[in-house]
Amino acid sequence: MSPSPSESSSPPGVALRCALAFAVLFACYEAPEGIGGRVLGSFAVTAALMLLFHAVAWGVGRWLGYRNGFHAYALEWRGSALARALAVMLVLKPLSVLVGVAVGVMRVQPLEKPLMGTALLLAVLGVAVSTFVPSVAEDIVARGFWYRAWPVAGQGVGYVVLAACVFVLTHVYRLGNGPLEWLMLFCTGLAYAAAVARTGSLWGAVGLHWGWNLANGLLDLQLDVNAVGQGGRVLSAVTGLVALGLVGLLPKRRDATV
Repeated sequence: MSPSPSESSSPPGVALRCALAFAVLFACYEAPEGIGGRVLGSFAVTAALMLLFHAVAWGVGRWLGYRNGFHAYALEWRGSALARALAVMLVLKPLSVLVGVAVGVMRVQPLEKPLMGTALLLAVLGVAVSTFVPSVAEDIVARGFWYRAWPVAGQGVGYVVLAACVFVLTHVYRLGNGPLEWLMLFCTGLAYAAAVARTGSLWGAVGLHWGWNLANGLLDLQLDVNAVGQGGRVLSAVTGLVALGLVGLLPKRRDATV
């Protein structure tokens, strides 16, 4: 693994280089929804731009000095971190919905014509892929970059808070939903960033983040799930904080101090 430019000899202009790198990553991450979804209304363009983001991210990592561009974001393979974090969220998210129904902030009812057999299997595979690719992309921008490529806040509590704030900002198209939306994103962002700090790998965050999105997608294949007023956002914020507490179940990096 190549050292992070900001942690090596710190040549003149390294901060500017990292700032430019983040600007490119941020713009390319927002492009799929902004251009493909909102301007053109094309799923194909949205998907193509999202796939292009990963190619750009690899190139940016190379430009920052990493032989493997994805190592700039702590994406060395850690299957144990991914699997354990994914399992945590695939259990926690449905439980959260059940709690929401019990306290009256969620409404759930079966679909009139749920998918069955081969159609269901294909839909599950489609949901898995369509939630995995964007989850990794956002984790690169909001967490991996700040953990490895430009650790301006270190790799402890400061990093977790910074990454959670950036996670809020990556949802530029949802910021108009108000403070409760920001709070929900911040709380879930704390859990995802803490997973990186705990495991020393972005795969810890990917597991939680992908698990959240995957669980939502799988539930939607069989159930009509709706929030009651602002209760859904509050419930998601609480679920994020519970996930933060469960980060301790993830494998700890050897040199971890957090």
